[in-house]
Amino acid sequence: MPISLTQINCPNCGAPLAWDGTYGKPITCPYCGSQVMPGSTEVDDVWLFTDPVARARFEFNGTLDELEHDIRYEVLRGRTWSDLDRECKRELDRLEREGLIRKLASFWALSPFPTVYRARQDGELTLGGRRFSFRKGQELVWACPMTRDRFELDDPILIGDFASERVQHLCGAMADAMMGRMSRMEA
Repeated sequence: MPISLTQINCPNCGAPLAWDGTYGKPITCPYCGSQVMPGSTEVDDVWLFTDPVARARFEFNGTLDELEHDIRYEVLRGRTWSDLDRECKRELDRLEREGLIRKLASFWALSPFPTVYRARQDGELTLGGRRFSFRKGQELVWACPMTRDRFELDDPILIGDFASERVQHLCGAMADAMMGRMSRMEA
């Protein structure tokens, strides 16, 4: 019996992608190289920032539903990815395609467990019109909203050496998870 294909669009570049309707099976965009993980969810791509190895570990352990819930309600807070988050993803994908950064065999310590990249040479990325420089050997990782709140960051990128930050935590399990949000709401 032939497989029926459905067309979806790449969330990174908008190109059409052929999809066989199987959830949890990644599709690589032939135009921009982004990996898309179709899901049966209302959020356009709940797994957008989750490293594929991290996702596979949760799936193997039978806790993928717990991670998805954490991403939806703790990381995204019932919303979707911001334009600045998407811009950060596009910039990291671009830098990787151009060979300026490479994925490490690890992922960030906090949910949604984004990929950590290492700079192969000096370079820069642009987010919201601001330029961020990095040096060869530094690590780059997308910063989730909770991290941005906790450290009062305006931009969703962390650049530095994060080798000591590899213990994994779900956002919902962290003490005072909403502390940054609550103090801003009261002001």
